[in-house]
Amino acid sequence: MADEPLEILEKKTPLQAAKTPHMDYFAQHGQVGLVHTVPQGMYPGSDVANMAILGYDPRLFYTGRGPIEAAAMKITVPKGLLVFRCNLVTIEDGIMKDFTADHISNEEGAALFQELSTHFSKDKAQFFPGVGYRNILLLEEKFANLRCTAPHDITDKEVSTYLPKGELEDEMLAFINECQAILAQSEINKNRIKNGKSPATSIWPWSQGPMPKMPSFKETHGRTGGIVTAVDLLRGLAQLTGLEFPYVEGATGFIDTNYKAKMDASFKILENNDFVYIHIEAPDECGHMGDALLKTQAIEDFDKNVIQPVRDYVAKNPDTHVLILPDHPTPCHLKTHSHAPVPFIWYSPEQSGPHAPTYDEFSAEKTGIVFDSSWELTSSFLQKKLVSTLQ
Repeated sequence: MADEPLEILEKKTPLQAAKTPHMDYFAQHGQVGLVHTVPQGMYPGSDVANMAILGYDPRLFYTGRGPIEAAAMKITVPKGLLVFRCNLVTIEDGIMKDFTADHISNEEGAALFQELSTHFSKDKAQFFPGVGYRNILLLEEKFANLRCTAPHDITDKEVSTYLPKGELEDEMLAFINECQAILAQSEINKNRIKNGKSPATSIWPWSQGPMPKMPSFKETHGRTGGIVTAVDLLRGLAQLTGLEFPYVEGATGFIDTNYKAKMDASFKILENNDFVYIHIEAPDECGHMGDALLKTQAIEDFDKNVIQPVRDYVAKNPDTHVLILPDHPTPCHLKTHSHAPVPFIWYSPEQSGPHAPTYDEFSAEKTGIVFDSSWELTSSFLQKKLVSTLQ
C-alpha cells in the first residue's frame, strides 16, 4: 500500500487519496508509526519482507523466493537440483511488456508449463505450475551462482541487460530461448492473441536457492495460527513455519479476489488459534502496473472488505490485537519496490498511542515511532508488549 505523492492524485499518496474510514478508526485508537521491514543490504522483496513481518530475521533464514514457493507446493527437491521462481512473461521487441503475461489464468499457465515439461527431460529441468504467472522451476545446482533479476523490476525496460549473468549464463540463455520457441508454437498462446490478450512469450527464472530450514512459529513465538493468502510465497512461509494455510476459492492475488471467502477463512482460523495473518496482494500488483487510480481503489476495497470485518470482529471480541501494515512500498512511479519504511497501526484494548487522525505514510512519520525491524515489532505484538517510545 505504501507509496509516494503523485501528481495524478493531487500530490497525495494512494493511501492519502483513498477513503479508508476503518483503517483511520484503528489509527485514531491505536499506536501508529513506521517500521523497516527489510534489513539493510537485502533486496526489498515480498519474500524477505513477509518473512520479517512473521517475526523471522531474513538474514538468518532467507535462501531465495523460489524455495519458499516450492515449500507451498510441497515439492520434493531431488539431490543436485536448485529451486527457481519462474514467471511466465510477455516480452515484445526485447522489452519487458508484462511480467504477469497479462495476468494469465491458472489453467493456461499450468497447460503451458505442461508443454514445457513434456519437452525437457526431468534430469535437465522440472516445471511446476503455481498461481497464474507465478511458477517453480528446478534446474541443476550448477546454476546457483547466476545473478538473476526480478521481472517486476524491469517493466518497460530492455531485457537484454537483465538476463541471467555470470557463470553458465550462455547455457541458461540457450535454455530460455528453447522455452521461448515452444511457447511461440503453443495453441494456448495463439488463442490468447485471438482473444486480444498478451501471450506468454518467455519464462523468466529468478531468486534461486536451496530449501531453507526455519523453526516453527509455535517454537519461535509460542503462538499458533495461520495465513490466508492467494499466493504461494505466503503459503510457503506457512508451510515452513507450521502455520495453517487454507485454500480459498476465488482468491486471485488481484483486485478481483474473493474477499469474503478470505475473511471467512481467517475467522475460522481464529476459532482454534491465537493469530491469523491476512495477506492481500492487489495494492502491490497495482503499484507494479503504475496505476495510481486502480491502486487507490484496491486500498479502498481492502478497507471495506478486510478492515471493516476486522473492526466488526474486534467489537465482538474486545481483547483482540490488530496489526495493519504493508510488507514494503511499491511506488507507482517506480513500478517496483523500495526500501522506505512503511506505516503501521497497532490496535489493542489498552493502547495509549501515539494515535494519528488518518492512516498514511506522513501521519505515521509524525508520531516519531520507528521500529528498526519488523520481526521485533511482530515479536512485541505477539507477546502483547506495547511500545510507546522510539526503538
